[in-house]
Amino acid sequence: WIHSYLKFAATCAAVQNVLLSLHSEGIVSKWATGPVIRTPAFRSLVQAQDDELVVGLIMLGSGGRIPKAPCKRRPLQDDVLQDLS
Repeated sequence: WIHSYLKFAATCAAVQNVLLSLHSEGIVSKWATGPVIRTPAFRSLVQAQDDELVVGLIMLGSGGRIPKAPCKRRPLQDDVLQDLS
């Protein structure tokens, strides 16, 4: 069991690294884990074996516009740290 869990965790970390790499190249991406990845049609399309787990689907695209910079955040100490004292 633990070996399967470690392989799953390593795969998820690798997917995150791929997403970060795509972002650094200006490619928009999304990691989807919806029910489509468990359908027989999808598993057949990607040639997944019965003993293999599909951890997600990476969707790629190009950004249509550059979003505005986020508004400036208030310091955490004004909200969180006040409650801790």
